Amino acid sequence: MDPISQAALGAVVAQASAQHKLSFRVVVAGAIAGAMPDLDVFIAGDYFDNLQTHRGITHSLFFAPVMGPMLGYLIYKLERIHSSELIDRERLNYWILAIFLAILSHPLLDVLTPYGTQLLLPFSNQRFAIYAMPIVDPLYTVPLLVAVILAWRYRHRHRVKVHLIGISFLLISTSYLSYGWYLGQAATQEAVRQLENQGIHNAVVQSFPTIFQVHYRRVVARTPTEDRVGYISMWRPCIIEWGIAERSPHNSFNEVSDLRSIRIFEWFAMGWLHKTVSERDGNTIYQLADLRYGLDTNPKESFFSLNVIDTEEGFTWNTGNSTRDLDQVNELLGDLFESAYPSSCDRPSDREPKREQI
Repeated sequence: MDPISQAALGAVVAQASAQHKLSFRVVVAGAIAGAMPDLDVFIAGDYFDNLQTHRGITHSLFFAPVMGPMLGYLIYKLERIHSSELIDRERLNYWILAIFLAILSHPLLDVLTPYGTQLLLPFSNQRFAIYAMPIVDPLYTVPLLVAVILAWRYRHRHRVKVHLIGISFLLISTSYLSYGWYLGQAATQEAVRQLENQGIHNAVVQSFPTIFQVHYRRVVARTPTEDRVGYISMWRPCIIEWGIAERSPHNSFNEVSDLRSIRIFEWFAMGWLHKTVSERDGNTIYQLADLRYGLDTNPKESFFSLNVIDTEEGFTWNTGNSTRDLDQVNELLGDLFESAYPSSCDRPSDREPKREQI
């Protein structure tokens, strides 16, 4: 998720596990440790290097057991050097526990988003995603920030209170994450039901959260020949209006399947790619769009897309991403929020799906 949410979660984890034994400093340290894995965005490289390194080794489940004790011990030693008070060894255990849990909370939260997280590096680069939460959700983040404010307010007294506050807000945040997962499962089941009512029984269906809230879901349905994209509000489920686009035959990508750009992008998208081949100005264009991300029902529109162009000079590529300008994106975001909480289902149920041309 976003850095603010990660820092807030790390702070509350540290608050719940160790503030009653240490001080408010552990909350600050927990916030830094909770956000630290995202420093991988500063690793230099090209576009495809960045796809591989972000949510890589710093997001592995094996990162926290290594860095937690190291940083916890370092903080403990600095505390002993700069404190005039007697520092008992029990504090070392709490520092290690707090930093370890704060770092570990980062990949465990990220895996709930659609982006994909490499939890098993360096032993496997498989990406894991549960599709429960969007990248940014204020309803998740704000309660965690409230817990941090309360930890600061009661930092000089009521140690048991700040401990219980931390645990309580962690339970609240975990309940909200579970609610997001439940809505995702319910949206997928509702989409399957609607498709079966339309006579489509062989589709692979998955719902993905949209930005800023958990109720409005982007639904992708894949049949052997085409991809469908629609949206459904779990606040008030209505008939899904599908955008449909046919995929090019799988063997049409044989010529470019070994290209580094294609291999990495297919791995990044975790199987949720819309792939087409077209001709333009005498060149063959291989288009790949990540179906997990977008603002409308066009399967060919995505925030993550790749165009590989076969020219006389060789292969070139560009990241197509969305072709929309900022005003169009803002308008679509406004429509998204309006659609997330509809007052009624007033759209006609017999409207024909919108088919996109290859």
